[in-house]
Amino acid sequence: MQTNAVLETPPRTATAAVQQVHALTGVRIVAAMWVVLFHVRGNIAAEFPWLDAVIGPLLAHGELGVDLFFALSGYVLALNYGERMGIRLDRQATVKFWWARLARVWPAYAFMLVFTAIWHGILLARQSADPVAVKDYSIASFLRQLTLVVQWTEPGFDRLTWNGAAWSVSAEAFAYLLYPIIALLIFRLNRAFSTRSLVVMAGVVLFPVVFFSYVLGLYGPWMWVLRILCAFTAGALMFYIVRRLPDTARMRMLASHLLVVAIVVLVAGCYFMHLTGRARYVGLLIPVLVMMVGTLGVADRHIARLLGTRALVIGGMASYSIYLVHMPLIEIFWKMQMTFPEALGTGTVGAKVGFALMPVVVSVLGYMLWRHFEEPARRKMRVMSTQQIPERAVDDPALGHDKPTAAERNAS
Repeated sequence: MQTNAVLETPPRTATAAVQQVHALTGVRIVAAMWVVLFHVRGNIAAEFPWLDAVIGPLLAHGELGVDLFFALSGYVLALNYGERMGIRLDRQATVKFWWARLARVWPAYAFMLVFTAIWHGILLARQSADPVAVKDYSIASFLRQLTLVVQWTEPGFDRLTWNGAAWSVSAEAFAYLLYPIIALLIFRLNRAFSTRSLVVMAGVVLFPVVFFSYVLGLYGPWMWVLRILCAFTAGALMFYIVRRLPDTARMRMLASHLLVVAIVVLVAGCYFMHLTGRARYVGLLIPVLVMMVGTLGVADRHIARLLGTRALVIGGMASYSIYLVHMPLIEIFWKMQMTFPEALGTGTVGAKVGFALMPVVVSVLGYMLWRHFEEPARRKMRVMSTQQIPERAVDDPALGHDKPTAAERNAS
C-alpha cells in the first residue's frame, strides 16, 4: 500500500510543488503526544527522575504542540479552500466552509464537554475535592462552551473550559470565523508578490507572537489571539510559498534535509532555554514550527516518509479525539491518586505504571472516540448539508475510513 500521497493542484497552478498530505497528517499525532506529555511532565519528573533528566526540557515546552496544530490548520485549510474561497467573498462558499468546519470539530468536542460536565458536576455535588477545579461551573459557561465562543471574550484560559484542552478549539473556531477574509487577503497577496516577499510577510505575521511572548510570556493576557492568528495565517502563507517551489527530486531532498534541521533547532532550543533559564524565548520556536509544516509539504524522505506511514497517519487522523480525551483521563487518574494514596500515590508502583501507560490509554480511548463517534458524526453532518461539501484532503479510505453511503455520495 502506498503510504504517501501526492495532491494534484488545479490545472491553472499545475507548477505547484508536491503536497505530502499524509506526512502533514502524521505529524499531528506527534503534536498531540507532545501536549499529553507536557501535561504530565511533573508526574514524569516525580516518578521517573532519570527520564526527566533526559527529556524534561523538551516536555517543558510541549505547549508548542498547540501552536503546531494552529500552523497545520492554516496550511491545510489553504490547501483545501484557498483556491475556492480566495477569488471572491462568496456567501454560499462561506456557509459551506463554516458547516464543514463545524462538522469537523464540534461532535467530538460536544461529546467530551458533556463528559466533563458530568465529571466535574458529580465532584461538585458530592463536595469532593476536584484535582482541577473549573473557574465557572454554570449553565451560562456550558452554553458558551457548547457554542465554541467561550474563549473569545476571555484574556486567559486557565480553568476556563471544563475540558482543559478545549480552549484551543474555541480559539480555532475564532480563526474559522475569520478565515473567509484571511483566504481572500492571502490569495491576493499570493497573486501580487514574489516568493521572497511572501516569506518576508510570513515573518512579519509571526513577529507579534514572537515579540509579545517574550515580553508577556506565552500565557499572557490575550496571547491566545496572537498564537492562533499568527501561526494560522503564517501556515496559510507557507502553503502558497511551498506551492511555488519546483516539483523536482532535488527540491524534495532539500526539504527533507531542512525538516531535519528544523527539528534539531526545535529540540536544541528547548534544551537551551532549560540550561539558561530563558523560557521567554519560547516564541522564537513558533517560526520553526511553521517552517516544519512547510517542509512537510514538500519532503518525501527521512522523517517525512516516517510520518507518512500508515500507523502514524491513522494516529494523526485520530489526534483531535486523542487531544480532547487526554486531560479528562489525566484528571481522573489524579483523582484516583488522591483517593487511593497508598496504591497510586506519588512514588508507588501504581503511579509509575499509570503514568507510563497514560499515552497508550489516551491513544486507545481517543482512537475509539474518533472511529466510533467523531468520524460517523462528521459524515452525518455532511449529509445534513444541502450543499456539496468535499472530503478533507487528508481523508484516505485505505487508511481507516468506511466507504461512504449512498446518501453521503449524493451529498458530496
